[in-house]
Amino acid sequence: MKKKNSSGKWISRQECLADASYTCNLFCRYCHNPPSGSRTEIRDVIGRVRRAGIKSVSLEGRGEPTTNPGLPELIAGLRGAGVRDVMLSTNAVALSDKKFCARIAGGVDFFTVNFPSHAEDVYNRVTRSVKYRQAVSGLRNLAELGLEERIRFFHIILGDNCRLLPDFVEWVKASHPRCSLVNFTFVRNKGRVGDDKAIVPAYSEAAPFVKIALARAKLAGLKAVIQNMPLCVLGNFGGFSFEYQRWRRGDEPLEGGIDGPAPAAACRLCRLAPACCGARPDYLRIYGEGELKSSDADPAAIKPERF
Repeated sequence: MKKKNSSGKWISRQECLADASYTCNLFCRYCHNPPSGSRTEIRDVIGRVRRAGIKSVSLEGRGEPTTNPGLPELIAGLRGAGVRDVMLSTNAVALSDKKFCARIAGGVDFFTVNFPSHAEDVYNRVTRSVKYRQAVSGLRNLAELGLEERIRFFHIILGDNCRLLPDFVEWVKASHPRCSLVNFTFVRNKGRVGDDKAIVPAYSEAAPFVKIALARAKLAGLKAVIQNMPLCVLGNFGGFSFEYQRWRRGDEPLEGGIDGPAPAAACRLCRLAPACCGARPDYLRIYGEGELKSSDADPAAIKPERF
C-alpha cells in the first residue's frame, strides 16, 4: 500500500502489526475486529520486523494499542530495528494522560484516531462508554505537543452518525483545522455488527450526507477521502474515493487483508470496476444488489481530489 509519511513521501509498503494490541478500553457496537486477548511478546514482534526488513509499520487491529503496557518499548524497539515510519491507530482515550501522550508521541509519525462522533451522546452510545471527553482531551494533548498535523481522523459511517457527517466536518474545521486527513469509512458488517441494519445504513441513506461532508471538507481546505463505498454510489464524488486514489497510483484498489468485493451482476458489467472497492459480501447479505449500477465511464476520466 502507499501512504504519505511525515516528510510527504509515499510509502511503498506498510506492514500492519495487529498483534500490537490484545484488548481495548472501549466496547464499540460497530467493531469489526474485536480483540481476542491473545498476546504476542514484544520481542517476537520486533524480531519479525527486523528479519523482514520492514521500514514502515501500522500499529492497529484486534484492540487498542495504547492499552498495551509495552507500547513504548515496542515503538522504541521498532525504531531500533530500522523502522522509519510508525503509524499508530488509536481511539485517543489513553492519550488524555499528558505524560503518557508525550512519552510515545516522539516515536509516532501519524496518529490515526478512530473518532466516531463529535456529538458526545452519539460517541458514548456507539462506543458503549462515557469516554468522549477523555478522547477529546487526548486529541487536545496531541495538538498542544505541536502534533495536530500528524492527526488523521478515521470516522466510521454508521446508522447513528451518518446524518451528522457534515456537522462532523464543521467540528474538525473548528477544533483541529491543521489535521492531516479526514478518512470517512463505511462500516463493515463483521465482528460485533451482526447484520444489524441500525448499525449498517443503506448506501442510499448515507450517500447524500457523505457527499455534503466531502464538499464541506473541500471548501474548508481539509483533505478528505471516502473508503468502502462503491464509485457508482458516489457519483460525481468518485474523486474522493480512497480505493480510486490507490488504483490511480498503481496499487490494487483494496488494501492487503481486506475482503474482496462480492461478484455482483452490475459490477461484472461496469467499466469502473478495476478502480472500485465494489460492494462487500457482508453488505449485500442484508441489502442485496439493488443499489448498484453499471457504468460505461472510463475510470481514468475521474478527476482525483487532493489527497
